[in-house]
Amino acid sequence: MTPTLHKGLRVVVCDVRTPVALLAILALAHPWMEATMPRHMGLQLPLLFLLGWWAAHCSGKRLTQALASWNAHGANGLLAALCITSFWMLPAALDHAVLHAGVALAKVVSLVLAGLLAGLSWPAASQVLRAFFALNGFWMMLAAGLLYQEAPQQLCSVYLSDQQDAAGRSLVAWSAVGMVAWLAQLGRYLFAQEASESRERSWFDASCAPPHDACLHSIRHGERL
Repeated sequence: MTPTLHKGLRVVVCDVRTPVALLAILALAHPWMEATMPRHMGLQLPLLFLLGWWAAHCSGKRLTQALASWNAHGANGLLAALCITSFWMLPAALDHAVLHAGVALAKVVSLVLAGLLAGLSWPAASQVLRAFFALNGFWMMLAAGLLYQEAPQQLCSVYLSDQQDAAGRSLVAWSAVGMVAWLAQLGRYLFAQEASESRERSWFDASCAPPHDACLHSIRHGERL
């Protein structure tokens, strides 16, 4: 890849208009997305969240600073994102989103907002806070996916019961992907911490240890005296 092409791609990826344009494309695919339960729950909902996360990383520091007083350490933003995503995993929420245009619009806005808040809050959160929300969120997603697969009755009135199994599998898959991504991020952080501590120990040992040649010179000088 040439430097010019690499720079051009970087500009496109970091431009906030890119996720907005993709959101417009996603809106055109709205009927196809909601035609089946697996596409609605396993494709449309995660994509809306990810577009919000992407927009957060394109927005720069101004939006983060504007929310700083409300979103100390990223806690409130992550809590709001967790509550919003949890709500849209409910069967009744999917039914109303399909049957009522106003609820469908609220779904789009709220999930993009959830991704935006999560993307803005994640860098400010400590590793402990990240672990709390990651474990709770992905465990809840896993549990919901298993319940959709094991439910003996039809849960959504607008979707047939035979679609529930595929929708449940998609939730399980997303929970696994999310856990792997979080563990990879945690592993990178721990590796960086260990490397930093190792460098600090090496520097401290080198600065505190007396020079070997100087010690020998002092000893020999003392013996001659």
